[in-house]
Amino acid sequence: MAKHFLFSFCLLLFTTACLAHHSELDRFNKCQLDSINALEPDHRVESEAGLTETWNPNHPELQCAGVSLIRRTIDPNGLHLPSYSPSPQLIFIIQGKGVLGLAVPGCPETYEEPRSQSRQQQQQRDSHQKIRRFSKGDVIAIPPGIPYWTYNYGDEPLVAISLLDTSNTLNQLDSTPRLFYIGGNPEAEFPETQEQHQQRHSSPIGRRGGQQQQEEESEEQNEGKSVLSGFSAEFLGHSLNTKEDTAKRLRSPRDQRGQIVKVENGLDIISPELQEEEQQSHSQGEEEEEEEREQRHRKDSEKEDEDEDEKEEQEQRHGKHSKKEEEDEDEPRSYESRKWKKHTEEKKRESHGRGEEKQEQEKKEEEEEEIQRQHSKGGKNGLEETICSSKIRENIARPSRADLYNSRAGRISTVNSLTLPILRNLRLSAEYVLLYRNGIYAPHWNMNANSLLYVIRGEGRVRIVNSQGNPVFDDKVRKGQLVVVPQNFVVAQQAGNEEAFEYVVFKTNDRAAVSHVNQVFRATPAEVLANVFGLRHSEVAQIKSNGNRGPLVQPQSQPQSQ
Repeated sequence: MAKHFLFSFCLLLFTTACLAHHSELDRFNKCQLDSINALEPDHRVESEAGLTETWNPNHPELQCAGVSLIRRTIDPNGLHLPSYSPSPQLIFIIQGKGVLGLAVPGCPETYEEPRSQSRQQQQQRDSHQKIRRFSKGDVIAIPPGIPYWTYNYGDEPLVAISLLDTSNTLNQLDSTPRLFYIGGNPEAEFPETQEQHQQRHSSPIGRRGGQQQQEEESEEQNEGKSVLSGFSAEFLGHSLNTKEDTAKRLRSPRDQRGQIVKVENGLDIISPELQEEEQQSHSQGEEEEEEEREQRHRKDSEKEDEDEDEKEEQEQRHGKHSKKEEEDEDEPRSYESRKWKKHTEEKKRESHGRGEEKQEQEKKEEEEEEIQRQHSKGGKNGLEETICSSKIRENIARPSRADLYNSRAGRISTVNSLTLPILRNLRLSAEYVLLYRNGIYAPHWNMNANSLLYVIRGEGRVRIVNSQGNPVFDDKVRKGQLVVVPQNFVVAQQAGNEEAFEYVVFKTNDRAAVSHVNQVFRATPAEVLANVFGLRHSEVAQIKSNGNRGPLVQPQSQPQSQ
């Protein structure tokens, strides 16, 4: 018996080791890339108020990185339906502004409407969890399994690029990208993986009852594609303690609007920022009305002055006017002029004061972000923030946010778990790069992460070299294209000579480290470099001392305009 148990245990260990080795070998083989291609979206899903575009996750480059990507365009007053994914998500806002809401389990509804004296209105009083505002240049972190929704309250389309880290350890399923929608009838955003899933699981689920009952239940449950569509209306009514008619609507039967729906007359939610904007807009409207009234009053005064001038001329012609009377009549007009001048100066001072208040508010926000970064550098004691109040957003596109800057070449900003602590759990980070015309981001590599470069604006050249010294990519990339750079592959970027080159880089490590070739040269003894490259000492000294200290370079022989 003991021998049989020992044999079984050894067989189990051997099988586990073989499977682990096969998994590692399979992932290693996926990154044996002889060439890398610039990728564009492969699939489009049009909705009532927007567009969803996805890249085929079966591309070898994406298989190597273990990620999937989605680009969403939300029209003004468009609402992206609540959804969640088993994979951590990192979103970069390319254009527009909006609000985002999370439904974090166990967190209180801290936003609520004021109490009303009416008992009926008190029963209908709404409350919900915190609403977060975002704008162009923001990076937003979404933990796995937490539903979120987004709404565009701006005047222009909202464009965002989202990365799903399907190979993350937090995803306990396979590497297939999955999105679970709470409501609506969304179309498949990754149809390639859905087709594979249907082929593997083509047999129907067994149910008790006759064939007719199975067909009725199957027809009812195929009416929608949200997670609630799989439950019967009767069961939902009992579970949520609601009417069956309401439960039927929760299943979203035959809803043709898609995953981005139009909100007529705008979304009415509880948000202190939006409410302050409305109040400012209302007060601005009152000021404009007051200014219009004053302009009308001024016109009336001018008309009265003209009438008085005509009257004076008539009196002069008839000899009924004296010099003293003229002075007395001029005095009211000069008084009105002084009064209007004084009012105009007060208006200018008020407008200048509002501009100073806006600058002070922006400065205050930057100081709060700096305090947040300082706190994040310290040790964890569990008191700084909880999941309910954790910061999930960081803007990395503002010039003041630059970590590396060259006035002639460009600037680079990064966000990681030091600046946004929630990324520590998601194990993701991002980098924003803006290269001026002809600017170069010198050769470098990511030491502990795969990276994905998405072009936001302009056109530039990207060069990638593998471990054999072969260029696996050397071509121009343009707005909307995606390039995968595997870990430790050396990469360099250069902007074109007509416009700036702007892009964002997603990285699969919350503390992604970068090494630069020029830094390696400076850190290495001159004697070593001379023997490695067969150079004279004067040539080595020139390599180590000349050029920029940082990785951003503007070629001396090229124009230096931005």
